[in-house]
Amino acid sequence: MPKIESSCIRSRLKSRLRSRLRNTINLGFAACLALLGQIAFGQASAQIFLPKLTSSQALWLGERIFANECASKRECLTSWNEGEDFPSLGIGHFIWYRQNQDEIFTETFPDLLVHLHEIGVTLPSWLQPSRPTANSAQQTMGSAMNGLDPMNDRHNQEFRAGNFSQNGKGLPAYSDVDSPWQSRADFYANIDSARMEELRMLLATTQREQAQFIIARLEGSIGAIIAQTPEPERARVKYRAERLARCHSPAGLYALIDYVHFKGTGLAEGERYAGQGWGLQQVLNAMDDNYAPLESFAAAAKQTLARRVANAPSDRREQRWLKGWHNRIDTYLATATLPMTENTCD
Repeated sequence: MPKIESSCIRSRLKSRLRSRLRNTINLGFAACLALLGQIAFGQASAQIFLPKLTSSQALWLGERIFANECASKRECLTSWNEGEDFPSLGIGHFIWYRQNQDEIFTETFPDLLVHLHEIGVTLPSWLQPSRPTANSAQQTMGSAMNGLDPMNDRHNQEFRAGNFSQNGKGLPAYSDVDSPWQSRADFYANIDSARMEELRMLLATTQREQAQFIIARLEGSIGAIIAQTPEPERARVKYRAERLARCHSPAGLYALIDYVHFKGTGLAEGERYAGQGWGLQQVLNAMDDNYAPLESFAAAAKQTLARRVANAPSDRREQRWLKGWHNRIDTYLATATLPMTENTCD
């Protein structure tokens, strides 16, 4: 074969290889863009926007949570439950760990301190960081949603936990603000101390602000539920949650917050009887859109809890709790008739 012809063939082969390489790169780049687009779309479709409450509505919501969790008793704001290795503080029973303590439940009281600091509440000096306040590594709501913890009825993790502040901002350096009590005995030995009274006063006078913090955490919880819902059902679950939150505001928000607080999100695989959960995810799935959202939510919640009791091991005797659970759900409907509620149901 002449050298010129051989050179032409080699040139054509190189041209084809370069063309194929470019096409492969372009296809790979397009695939990456498509994947990033799907991820972005998935995150966007999982976002939920809850209504903003007036100051009086947020205060009312804080009082309702305080009544359910603490029977409105001031001393309950600083408590340490038997069998637990940490105190539970405030209207949401936020967890606070001592230095170097590591538990399966995510610490949340420092996050509340961040929130109070960000909105201008003056904190006692012993609750402030020992080093200058600075933003830590960015911890967004998305990262919190991807780091779900195990949950149980008494410790809803998305509601209490998650390392994000109200708007997904970086957190000031409150990580070195540790619980000063080394044990439950130490805690109650100091229950009447000046420091403890200062803490109770802070928690008693910021119920509205704590409620706002809890609402921000609820957005993360529902966002996680939507993100883990199969794509064909995602829009419907999001619609139900947002519609309920708007309905008879703040009654719908109260229903969402209270249920997720005492029965969890329903995302934990370990919380199943006969393969069926009983958290907020299951209630939203069971709602009937032909009825008013608050009525539908209450009915679905009762149905979900009745199924839990039916599926529970007989030695747990969960039937004894069902009436109390149903009575608590009935308060959701009762709040819709209060003068302060806004009839915004569609």
